[in-house]
Parts: sequence; C-alpha cells; structure tokens
Amino acid sequence: MNKRRKQRATWMLVGAGSAMAAGAAMSGLIEGGWRAFRDEEPPIDPDASTTSWGKAVAWTAITGVLVSVAQLAARRGAAAAWLRTTGRKPPRQGTVSRGRRLLASKA
Repeated sequence: MNKRRKQRATWMLVGAGSAMAAGAAMSGLIEGGWRAFRDEEPPIDPDASTTSWGKAVAWTAITGVLVSVAQLAARRGAAAAWLRTTGRKPPRQGTVSRGRRLLASKA
C-alpha cells in the first residue's frame, strides 16, 4: 500500500471514529437531558404507537441536530489535530484529480 493510501485509510479511521464516539456520547447526554427536563423516559422508539407525534418529532429533531453538530465538531477537531501532528491537512475523500476531471469532461 502506498503512503497516500495509508494516510487516507488512517484519516478515515480517525475522522469516522471521532464522529462515532461524539455521536454516541451526545446521544447519552440527550437522553439524560430529556429525563432531567421532562421528568420522564425519552421516547427511544419514536415509531412506537404509544409515543405521541409531538414527542416523536421533538425527540427526532433534537437528536438529529445535536448528534450531527457533535459529529461535525469531532471531525473538525480531528482535522485540526491531524494538521498539528502531520503539518498537512487531512487527505480529502472522493476527490478527482484535476487531470482526471479534465479527461472526464472531454469524454
């Protein structure tokens, strides 16, 4: 495996791992926050027929926004740490080099 592929693979593990850890931690915090503010168990299964539409929508919106923001912050923090450690920005994923893009556009 060449150096560039190793760096991409390592970055994928670092970026995805930090995002997953942040998402899991935030989920736990959201559940605790729901219990503290609502004095009831959170609607973990918003699809359940026993969960009201209002609670299901609130739970889904709160969870979606806060977990996404936590994951974004974790990936950005991981990218900053990568830059400090390696002196370079993290490898980009799914990009096409300029030469390949020019060839593809002419085809």
